[in-house]
Amino acid sequence: MKTYKQVVDLFESAANNHIAIKAFDEGSLDYLDARSQNTKYPYVFLRPVASPGLVQDFNGVSGQRSLTFELFALDVPALSNQSPRQIKSNTEIYIYDLISYFNNGPTQRTDYVVLQGLLPVDEAFNDRAYGWVGTITYTDEAVSNYCTYPQL
Repeated sequence: MKTYKQVVDLFESAANNHIAIKAFDEGSLDYLDARSQNTKYPYVFLRPVASPGLVQDFNGVSGQRSLTFELFALDVPALSNQSPRQIKSNTEIYIYDLISYFNNGPTQRTDYVVLQGLLPVDEAFNDRAYGWVGTITYTDEAVSNYCTYPQL
């Protein structure tokens, strides 16, 4: 099972490897709002939300761990007449690209990402950003292992 930091680092790596995405961050909506004015776009933001966590099998030894996130893909018009429709079209694809990176990407993994739904973002963050927020679930295999139990 990957740590929370390792999961976020994977998302950051996927965003950094994408040719169109210029910035990535993770955190609360307050952080997203504060950063939205001082970042490069297109911008991807990962916000953790309520999650099932570790769901163990019948004997409590193994199972799956799921983390739920809101994945924002945002951009701002480069020109005063640039179409928000085109921005929303592009940012929707960026979300699918990031999911594909996880599910079909460069390394074999036991983890995967499932999209649960999308919501358009129109004129957010001081009326300048457009795009989508997708609710996604990251799932990986988990084993309760006493051998790694920290003790004195």
